[in-house]
Amino acid sequence: MAFCIVSWNYHGFRAHIDKIESVINKHQPVCICLQESYLSPGVDTKIANFNIIRKDNIHNSHAVGGVALLFLQSFPFGSFPINTSTQAVAIQIHIKILLTICSIYLPPSQTIFQNELDNLIGQLPTPFTPQGHIFFRCDGRYDPQVP
Repeated sequence: MAFCIVSWNYHGFRAHIDKIESVINKHQPVCICLQESYLSPGVDTKIANFNIIRKDNIHNSHAVGGVALLFLQSFPFGSFPINTSTQAVAIQIHIKILLTICSIYLPPSQTIFQNELDNLIGQLPTPFTPQGHIFFRCDGRYDPQVP
């Protein structure tokens, strides 16, 4: 059984809901990892046949960044709490195996230290797949030009 997981930095859930639905119809993903959701607490985020777990990020009363995981309701899952200040959410979903999926957003304007990432990864049961909008050079510094 093949399955599809999509990771997408999409700059706003509500602004691109039609594109999200198009990706769902075209690729039929089991899970969509979204970065830069720009959602505030209390904003409704429903997509037919999908559950959603998200971590909103509010700065000066405005939604900035944020992450979300959309995943098919037809697969058994468990939310997986992670203790981190990093913009990240995780679930365990039983597709063919029990898989941990983590959506991560590391903003270019924020300094993230290696120990923070090590702590995050150390909390994830194996096997896991981190998904996100993360561009780094070989020396570990952020580089927006690296695709």
